[in-house]
Amino acid sequence: MSQKSPILTSVTKSLPFTWYFNENHFKKELNKIWSDEWIYACHENSIKEPLSFITLKIAQFDIIILRDRNGVICSYLNTCNHRGSTLCKESQGKLKTPLLSCPYHQWSYNTSDGKLIKTSSFVTPKDFDKSKLSLTKVKFKIWNGLIFINLSKKNTPWNLKSRFQDYDSIISEIEFEKFELGHQWSKIINCNWKIFWENYSECLHCPNIHPELSDLVPIYSRRLMDIKEDPDWKEKIKNDNPKFSGGLRKGSETWSLDGSAQGRIIQKLKGKNDFSGHIYITNWPSMFLAIFADHVRVVRILPINNERTEVSAEWLFEKETNNDKKYDKKNVIDFAIKVMSQDGEACELNQKGLYNPGINSGVLMPEEYEVKRFQDWVRSKVK
Repeated sequence: MSQKSPILTSVTKSLPFTWYFNENHFKKELNKIWSDEWIYACHENSIKEPLSFITLKIAQFDIIILRDRNGVICSYLNTCNHRGSTLCKESQGKLKTPLLSCPYHQWSYNTSDGKLIKTSSFVTPKDFDKSKLSLTKVKFKIWNGLIFINLSKKNTPWNLKSRFQDYDSIISEIEFEKFELGHQWSKIINCNWKIFWENYSECLHCPNIHPELSDLVPIYSRRLMDIKEDPDWKEKIKNDNPKFSGGLRKGSETWSLDGSAQGRIIQKLKGKNDFSGHIYITNWPSMFLAIFADHVRVVRILPINNERTEVSAEWLFEKETNNDKKYDKKNVIDFAIKVMSQDGEACELNQKGLYNPGINSGVLMPEEYEVKRFQDWVRSKVK
């Protein structure tokens, strides 16, 4: 364990408040962040069956990710090349045929390669070239069962350690592709997407916003995420009380309503003495992985506009756990939804206070070193 405290030692200004609602700045972020980075879409089991699909909306950008009739994953812009209509209106579903047909004028495309198959016109002009009217493909990467897309026209490399800002080798050990999708949840939060990440990056808010979570993870009740945030941590860590040493409250195993993992532990975590009950792995700007003793939660963050954000989550379980009729998935799902809903309310409160004139930016406190790291990352992207 590093002996150095991560806390900030000098006063640091936050991002300008206008960055959370100014339309021109939001467009800059769309172009320089959301159009350039690898964006998390879904676990591949979200589109498990042939011809199943999801649509991914990043502000005005709209992408289809689907499996063709042979079960191969493909991704396209959700735009018909006739006059630009949306092809798939639903956020998730299953196509009735191997053709992707426009609901407006019924132009139809092959799901496997995006090629235009037919139009609805009686007569085809002599110079009409179907080969030039295929759907626009979107780059995607499937890593360990997780699907990421990239809208950049340049060759954006995929490097695992640089993709995940909080890389931990455990994500290469746990075979997420073998996990089953146990539940999905989505919520619209009336805040800028960056506010969500800033809330995620500190625990100063934990005791008053998350009383149940602060009881489960006692160190959070001290407004700390890491024991080293306490100036006297070297002495206090000798105390085996999790309020000082970190980890879950005594007798608890996972993030759930009662703290129980119900006898189910992820195989790769069995026998790991250094597992403190949760591992969070961040991938800005669009997702984080939360690994617990009995399940994994994947949370996706997508901007709807400069003042609204969609937060969605997927709960992943090992097959044996997911199929165990004695295992109550609601125990972990309901607890996480409570925590994320509490965060949503706090984020909306934060957004509402940003518009008053004369206040240009805020101040980061020593424990908000992760907020600074995120804000520095944003600055570096939009400069």
